[in-house]
Amino acid sequence: MAKIDIMFSDDLGKYDFGPGHPFRGDRFTNFIERFREELLRERSRFEIVEPRYATEEEILTVHDALYVDYVKKTAAKSGFLTLDTPLSPGMDEQAKLVVGAALEGAERIINGNASKAVVIGGGMHHAGVDYGGGFCIYNDVAIAAKRLLDKHKLKRILIIDTDAHAGNGTEDIFYEEPRVLFISIHQDPRTLYPGKGFTWEIGSGEGEGYTVCVPLPPGSGYEVYTLVMDEIFVPLAREFKPQIIFRNGGSDPHFADSLTNLGLSMKGFNMFGEYMRNMSEELCDGRELDFIGSGYNPIVLPNAWVSIILGLSGIDRILPEPVKPPSWLDDPRLVEYTKSKVIEELKLTLRDYWNCFK
Repeated sequence: MAKIDIMFSDDLGKYDFGPGHPFRGDRFTNFIERFREELLRERSRFEIVEPRYATEEEILTVHDALYVDYVKKTAAKSGFLTLDTPLSPGMDEQAKLVVGAALEGAERIINGNASKAVVIGGGMHHAGVDYGGGFCIYNDVAIAAKRLLDKHKLKRILIIDTDAHAGNGTEDIFYEEPRVLFISIHQDPRTLYPGKGFTWEIGSGEGEGYTVCVPLPPGSGYEVYTLVMDEIFVPLAREFKPQIIFRNGGSDPHFADSLTNLGLSMKGFNMFGEYMRNMSEELCDGRELDFIGSGYNPIVLPNAWVSIILGLSGIDRILPEPVKPPSWLDDPRLVEYTKSKVIEELKLTLRDYWNCFK
């Protein structure tokens, strides 16, 4: 079985928004300690790769030059990109490390050094061409995809975003791009930042039909997610036939996350990895680039991130819940609501673009 590259550096801990902020650098240290503890016996299955820093030229393949200049100047004087995203000196360079990890992971897959790679700390999906926010400075997901489209001439990239928050930046960047199928599965935007990701957002121009937004009701857990994966993700992936799959999302769909209101358990994060492994092996020779960065409960985060990697690797192990599950977990009414109100609406909206929904 091919090794999975883990793109990780101790320097990722410098991507830190300061005391009191939910996005702190110790989350990376906590993850790597749990990863090494849990996967010590399987260490031959993984290779930890020290990522490089992206160049400004690489950042500019997606982001506007005026925006990049604004980020540098704001960081230098300790200002705010947005109210939730304060920048301190050096943060613009740390954002380049996240992008560099994504670029290097993508290159290693395309060049045959690995079939799968995991970008620890990646998935800055709220950054658009000329804006940032939501703790995101530069969109590493979009920059890596753009590299594969432009340099390596890929024609079909599937990006599935399982973060609890809709991937508004990635959506905006590829909204008119038919070579990228973007699927975002997230908490209903009427109840959570960034307020985008409704079923009627389907792309425009040549990209019409290639943006798929799946807003889930608060409380949605394992049964809801597997329903969506089976009814939306799998048929679309099989029809689109991607040459590589990207997945973005960390632990914030967990029922105990401090910033969201979903209901996923540990087996749900393992499930994400399993779907990515199975579909990438079925459709694109196992090529999959995973971005794991979100999650705001420090007790939950290490187990959830490791669980995704366990599923991706095919190691048959479910980690224990570090927090006691609530009584409302996996309410069957949420499954019925998702089936009748979300999935049926999506299929009706997209039936003119995809044969699998006719």
